[in-house]
Amino acid sequence: MVEEQDRISYLPDDILIRILSLLPTKEIARTSLLSKAWRKLSPFSSLSVLMFQSPDFFHSRRKNFDVSSFINAIDSSLRLRQKDVSLARLQLRLHLNDIESESLIDSWIDAALERKVKELDLYLLPRSIPEPYGLPAKIFSTTTITVLSLEQCRLEICGDVDLPALRKLCLRKILCDEQAIRQLISSCPLIEDLDIVSCGKLKKLHVSGLANLHRLVVTCCYNLRRIEIDAPSLQYFMYDHQRSLLCDVVWTPGEFLRELILHDRHITNDLLQNLVSGVPNLERLEIDSTRLQRIEISHHQLKRLELRLSEWQREAKLKIDAPNLQSFTYLGYRMPLTSMISSMNTSSLREAEIHFRNCNDYSHFFILQLKEFFEKSKNCQVINLLIKSKEELIIPRKLRPIPSPPVYDIKHLHLIVYYCSRFQYIIDRMLWMCHPQTLSIETSAKFLKVLYNKFSNKEENPKCCTSCPTKCWRHYLEDVQIDGDESRLEIDQIFAMRELSKKSTNCKVRFRLKWRSQLL
Repeated sequence: MVEEQDRISYLPDDILIRILSLLPTKEIARTSLLSKAWRKLSPFSSLSVLMFQSPDFFHSRRKNFDVSSFINAIDSSLRLRQKDVSLARLQLRLHLNDIESESLIDSWIDAALERKVKELDLYLLPRSIPEPYGLPAKIFSTTTITVLSLEQCRLEICGDVDLPALRKLCLRKILCDEQAIRQLISSCPLIEDLDIVSCGKLKKLHVSGLANLHRLVVTCCYNLRRIEIDAPSLQYFMYDHQRSLLCDVVWTPGEFLRELILHDRHITNDLLQNLVSGVPNLERLEIDSTRLQRIEISHHQLKRLELRLSEWQREAKLKIDAPNLQSFTYLGYRMPLTSMISSMNTSSLREAEIHFRNCNDYSHFFILQLKEFFEKSKNCQVINLLIKSKEELIIPRKLRPIPSPPVYDIKHLHLIVYYCSRFQYIIDRMLWMCHPQTLSIETSAKFLKVLYNKFSNKEENPKCCTSCPTKCWRHYLEDVQIDGDESRLEIDQIFAMRELSKKSTNCKVRFRLKWRSQLL
């Protein structure tokens, strides 16, 4: 057999460098093993972004991982780079078990700082004995860094902090105390974006002196007892504290706040009303609280609302007065939906997403309430409905002849169904309530095949509702088409499967439906 000639290595250097620039960093490192023609290029010297990740970083088992080659690739990529060639971003996602000495990481960071790195992303998983990597002091005294993301590190500040260009700071799973974070934040007056996530040792957080801060995220810091915020330009605030420990939040929202996300089991309706009423330009509100039994939201500028209720809030009283609301998301159980329907002003609503969590009381009353919601939301362009239940959505025959007609104004219905064993009844109830132009279905392959056959074998004059004054959807459906190439491919794959029960993942198909305005 004639050995194939290596023609790539004979290409001009500028073309080779262009090829290398299109490859992932780890693939670029491997090219140094191909030939002298590739090694001489020093490809990393021309790349503005370097990203390295231990191959076993997210895996418990190591598979043919050459640690020394990996370390050499990082080492050479930084050392071969000329100091006068700036580096836009360096990302190191490493397992400390792969590194012989932490001083090696220090040298890589030092090399990046010498090359005026702008974005530094460090994720350093500790060894089996938890001892986080201690950050070198040089990180906190560089004039070029604009984005600093630190995870699984130890934050100890000895001396002054000088990060005049820093715009974004992310601290995740950092071992630190209140004083270290406060000193770091107060020394970076131009910060616009601040994330404090899963810093378990932190008990108090003080954010002030940041006139340009637009976005603040404080989540999963479960030992926090007090948060003090003084940020007059804040536009986005997300706070997640779902543990049983009470945390005091001292904060007066400013006029620029647009998005407020609160996941706090201790929040009260009075506190919620005070926060919402004090923010005149609020456009997005997301509430997740397991203790609220009365939720009253009144805001004329609000455009997006998301409510998440637990099983213990089945009897919660909801009152929503938001005439400009365009998007509404509800995650919970059916009972609070009743009071909410009657109080909601939905004249501007364009999209609704309803997630019914696993429950055993999906009775015919629930179906009627859901239809009432459809009627109240008839201006919606899109309704997404997710149902998780082992019970069935079936209306007893004696309750089916209901005179109210289906909702025609809903253009798109997206239905996701898990667990239910009698999928066809759910489809019957949904199409009894509304006649959408498109119907997107996500469910098992078995149920999708049943639905496709139901649509394909429809009769011109169905005999199913001979004795009922109100006819079912079959009498109104004029034509059905599979909408989109992906949906057609999904149907073809479903019918090609021999045993549909083996396909555990959900399939998704979109149908385009054409309805008659009246019966023939």
